[in-house]
Amino acid sequence: MSNRGTAVLLAAFLLGLSALLFLQTFQVRNFPGTRFGAEIWPRAILISMGLLSVILLLQSLRKSTVPLTQEALKAVFEREGIAWSVFACFFAFLWLLPRLGAYPAGALFVFATLTILGPKTLRSSLLHLGVAVGSSVVLWVLFSQVLKVIAPSGRWWALL
Repeated sequence: MSNRGTAVLLAAFLLGLSALLFLQTFQVRNFPGTRFGAEIWPRAILISMGLLSVILLLQSLRKSTVPLTQEALKAVFEREGIAWSVFACFFAFLWLLPRLGAYPAGALFVFATLTILGPKTLRSSLLHLGVAVGSSVVLWVLFSQVLKVIAPSGRWWALL
């Protein structure tokens, strides 16, 4: 299959997935006394994802087919390896969420993602650590202290 065919299939799949998940937001239970329903943010994200999928579909239909050379294939595999690593970090975050809690798991996710995507020096790693801890503290203050949102606290002993 050509690059164009793959891009069209991917865009169509993402568009269908967006539509399916958007339909699922109508099953979200609302709580009394809330200003907005719990479905507002998932719908906003899925509408954005659907629009971006339409743009991808239109671009892939207009783009001419270019054969991949060996060097281009190597670059694609390197790029996709980074993407798979970030996906793995996200699934590790989901696994750690009930065990560590939202803020420590979030800090680890931010640190791991920045380390994968950024430079691989000691100075950069220390900067990534600072950004991860700082963003986690800011989110804790914003959500737990200001907005009074209860985040998953985690069970530290589940890791032992």
